[in-house]
Amino acid sequence: SVVVAVYNWQLKDNGGDYAIGAYGIISTVVNFVTAIVLGLSQGMQPIVGYNFGAKLQQRVWRTLWITIWIGSAITSLGFLCMWLFPLQIAHCFTTDARMVNLIREGMMLYTIMFPLIGFQIVVSNFFQSIGKPKISIFLSLSRQLLFLVPAVCILPYFFSIHGIWYAMPVADAFSTVLT
Repeated sequence: SVVVAVYNWQLKDNGGDYAIGAYGIISTVVNFVTAIVLGLSQGMQPIVGYNFGAKLQQRVWRTLWITIWIGSAITSLGFLCMWLFPLQIAHCFTTDARMVNLIREGMMLYTIMFPLIGFQIVVSNFFQSIGKPKISIFLSLSRQLLFLVPAVCILPYFFSIHGIWYAMPVADAFSTVLT
């Protein structure tokens, strides 16, 4: 809710009501894809936890790599859909031409680094599976709070509304490197 409040505050100042509406639609589409990867990584956790406890490291690493590949494939597919069909996606939510254009532009900028997120989500959940919850929580929060909130607050001063859309890829890049 902190992230959404900061986004809405910046969008109100830099783009108005239409920009807030566009963000709501973009975040809904993005969250649909990331929810699939979150479910996948949560399904990985008992398999990794059991094999980690049984000291079957080969199974742990194999499960992790398979999940990373599938998670990254899902976010890459989502990225391709959002980049190849932004107008069609926008038209699922509205017919207003101004809103459709904002959604198209915002979605394409907001998701530039989206293929990386599958990796970041899976690995941050992996640490929880092997009994390192502090690392897991830190990595999960790094994307939203450590990197995204400051980016949303700083980038609009340099790039106006584009800075708001760029904030997510900046946070995605930094959190993936950290992970």
